[in-house]
Amino acid sequence: MKIRTYLKDKLLVIVILIILIVVLAAMQAAFKVDASCIIASVILISISFFSVLSVDYWKRNKFYKDFWMKLDHMDQKYLITEMMDIPEFEEGRILKDALYEIDKSMKEKINQINKNNKEFKEYLEMWIHEIKLPLASITLMNYNGNINPEKEKILIRKLEQYVDQILFMARADAAEKDYLLKKCNLEGSVNKAVISNKEMLIESKISVEKENLDIEVITDSKWLAFILGQIISNSVKYVRDNERKIKFSAHENENKIILTITDNGMGIPPGDISNVFEKTFTGENGRKVSASTGMGLYICKKLCEKMGHNIRIASEENKYTTVYLEFGKETYYSM
Repeated sequence: MKIRTYLKDKLLVIVILIILIVVLAAMQAAFKVDASCIIASVILISISFFSVLSVDYWKRNKFYKDFWMKLDHMDQKYLITEMMDIPEFEEGRILKDALYEIDKSMKEKINQINKNNKEFKEYLEMWIHEIKLPLASITLMNYNGNINPEKEKILIRKLEQYVDQILFMARADAAEKDYLLKKCNLEGSVNKAVISNKEMLIESKISVEKENLDIEVITDSKWLAFILGQIISNSVKYVRDNERKIKFSAHENENKIILTITDNGMGIPPGDISNVFEKTFTGENGRKVSASTGMGLYICKKLCEKMGHNIRIASEENKYTTVYLEFGKETYYSM
C-alpha cells in the first residue's frame, strides 16, 4: 500500500480535520487566546492526528504486504484465508471473513461440479452399455440378412429415447433455453407418444385406452412427448403375464389439469416408491428385468420442474402403477 494512495483514501478525513482546526483557531482568537497557545494547540492536534494515521497506515500496510506476498507464492490461491493472520484492524477482519465465506462457497460449488461430473461419467458408462444392445441387434440382423422391420423399428425407437436422455443430461445446466412453452392439446400429445412407441406396445401386446383427453395445457410439446415416451417405455419394461393395458385420462379442477397414465404391470414395491425419481435408482424391479440406467424418471422429474409441472407416482405391487402429470393453469401464457 502506497502512502499517497492511503492519504488519498483519507482525504475527506484530512479536509474535515483542517476545517475543524481552522474553526478552533478562529474561536480561540475570538476569545482573545494568546497566539502562542493557538499555535501550540494546532500543532498538538495535527501531530496527534497524523500519529494515529501513521499507526493505522503501518498496520494496514503490514497486513496487505503480507497478504500479497503469501498470495503470490500460493498455487491454490483460493486457500489464502487459511494462511492469513488475523488483522489488527476492523476492515481487515471483515475482509478475512468475507474471503472465508467466498472461499467456502467456491469449494462447495467445486465439490458439486465434481459430484455432477462423476455422476455424469457413471451415467455415460451405463448409457454406452445400454445403447450397445440395440446397436448390436441391428448390426446382427443386417449382417445375417434376417431383417425384421418391426423389430428394427423398436430398436431404433429405443436408440432415440437413449439419445434424448443423453441430450438432456448434456444440456441440464442450460436446458431451459431449449423450452418453448405454448398451448398443447393433450390428446394430440398422447397420440404422438403412442404412435412413436406403437411397435413396442404391439410387441408387448399392450392395449391403449384414452379418456377425456381433449384438453389444452401449457407445456413444451417436444419434452412432453419425451416424458410420455419414457412412461410408456417403463410400462412396456415392467409388464406382467396378464391382459396388458395402459390408460390415459385427464381431468381438471380450479387450479390445475391432471393427466393420469395407469398400467396394470408389475407395480412398484412400497420400499421403492419414494425413490423412483432419484438419479440412477433402479430399485427391486430394475434388478428383475433387463439392465436399467435408472435415469428416465429422474429426467422426467427434472423436466417437469423446469417447465413448472409436477409429477408423482402411486402404485401397488403386482396390481398397477399410476403416473400423475399436473399442469398449472397459467393465464400468462394464454394471452
